[in-house]
Amino acid sequence: MANGGKKPRTLEEACGRIIVHHRDRLGLSQMDLAVATGYSLRYVGDVERGTKSATLRTMNDMATLFDIPVSALIREAEALSMSKKRESTTPLPGQRRSLKR
Repeated sequence: MANGGKKPRTLEEACGRIIVHHRDRLGLSQMDLAVATGYSLRYVGDVERGTKSATLRTMNDMATLFDIPVSALIREAEALSMSKKRESTTPLPGQRRSLKR
């Protein structure tokens, strides 16, 4: 994933990485995404970097272009942002919690 595989520090960064993933999947540039959704290139870049928080309307517009439900974008971003926390604190479903303290 973008940023050399480093874990996102915020939900905004995770959301941006998911948007980049889906944009790349469709072979779109940032400019293509900006034109298709009606947002400025700067705003698209800020959202992808996680320096701006995308509104629900923005996420819906992008999800529609990506042909996925907006809930999928949110779930994917949440899973990515929580992956580091889960690794260290909470077992995934079906995993046993270590008895070491």
